[in-house]
Amino acid sequence: MQRIADIMLRRLTRNTRGAVIVEFAFALPVLVLMYTGGVYLSDRVSASRKVTVATRSLVDLVSRTMSPTIIYNDPTSANAKSHLSASAVVLAPYKLDKAIQQVSLLRVCDATHAYVVWTQAQTQNVDGSVVATATSSHQAGTLPKNEAQSASNIVTIPANMITSTMIPVSLDGSNVCGNFAPGTSNTTQVGTAGGWLFMGKITYNYAPFISYLPMTSTTMTETIYMVPRLY
Repeated sequence: MQRIADIMLRRLTRNTRGAVIVEFAFALPVLVLMYTGGVYLSDRVSASRKVTVATRSLVDLVSRTMSPTIIYNDPTSANAKSHLSASAVVLAPYKLDKAIQQVSLLRVCDATHAYVVWTQAQTQNVDGSVVATATSSHQAGTLPKNEAQSASNIVTIPANMITSTMIPVSLDGSNVCGNFAPGTSNTTQVGTAGGWLFMGKITYNYAPFISYLPMTSTTMTETIYMVPRLY
């Protein structure tokens, strides 16, 4: 009986039929993971690139067609709805209701800060056919009204974009960013002098299209500054 068992065991160990199927069963989960992970990574990179291109399109459109002087003199009448909507279209085929577009007009007050003259933000439904006002990350001041401004109207800007001619100089030597009260003969009030910058910003809540793998959602944000073409 033992001899028969030994013979059967030897035959079984020499039998390679079905080995490929077993090996494939072991390799299949790894192959699926590699494939889906590659597709996910490619889609994420594509979404990030779309956010960058859309942001650049937004600030480029605004800087070419909107005058900072006109906006400054009457900020309540400024409307960039069409520019914001156009930048949202650039995000397609990604879901537009996951994005917020924002544009702001800034006035430089020192080498690393600027005063928010005007800002506007919006979002939209999934296909962009209906837009809605969104909350801007900036708080605009109330100039050109003759009243004190707030420190919350000052934001940080990249220093490498600013030239010396864009920085306003106060006659009393003070930093213009801190001069919130209406100007006097010796003081330059913040927001009344200095170079202009348009800032475009898009925030996109990216969610992986593959739900059965532990891939987390992420918020993609791109911010781009441009000098106006019009004055």
